[in-house]
Amino acid sequence: MNKLGHFKEFETKYCLDGDKVFEFKQLIENLNEQYDFLYVQGPDFYYTKPDGSFLRYRKADNDKTGRAELTMKSKSAGSSNNIIRKEINLRVDKNNFSTIEEFASMLGYVFNFKIWKMCHIYKFKDATLVFYTVRDQNSEMTHFVEIEIDEDLIPKLTEEEGWNIIRKYEKELLPLGITHRHRLNKSLFEMYVKNIHEDKIVQIVENIK
Repeated sequence: MNKLGHFKEFETKYCLDGDKVFEFKQLIENLNEQYDFLYVQGPDFYYTKPDGSFLRYRKADNDKTGRAELTMKSKSAGSSNNIIRKEINLRVDKNNFSTIEEFASMLGYVFNFKIWKMCHIYKFKDATLVFYTVRDQNSEMTHFVEIEIDEDLIPKLTEEEGWNIIRKYEKELLPLGITHRHRLNKSLFEMYVKNIHEDKIVQIVENIK
């Protein structure tokens, strides 16, 4: 059977009704598996092009390593969800924010939106489970759970083997209402993106009139 291959992201996302971070942590920490825990918080900046592509810049405020990343993602044409996508991450730790913005601009991207994320991250040998709260630019907060298969493991897996890992953790998180029926089809980008390019086109037309 065909393996999933490199530069792939395999994750499922769920929106929760309320802040259930303590229930989530209790369920995860009671699993009979070893994990590494990390808490990070900070902004994600999204830049877009009229063709719908996007670039994300991330640098956590409380990460002592100073890690910063530029990320590009794309899904297969005609796909109805964002579960399996192509993903490229570039480390940009030594570049300041103004350099990142200028780089994005030269590639044709313009700033679209920013969200703030507070993430409780549990990394297991086969997947990373995250409870995170997103605060948008209107200060509205939404709570999510994410199950993401380990990126080093993905190239060795078939799609069905990947789904088996997802199902395993969905079963453990069932008390939170995490089931296959509640998998989100939209990505965070699709939830928060603004139609800034369309607005600019309308403005240009109005100016011509």
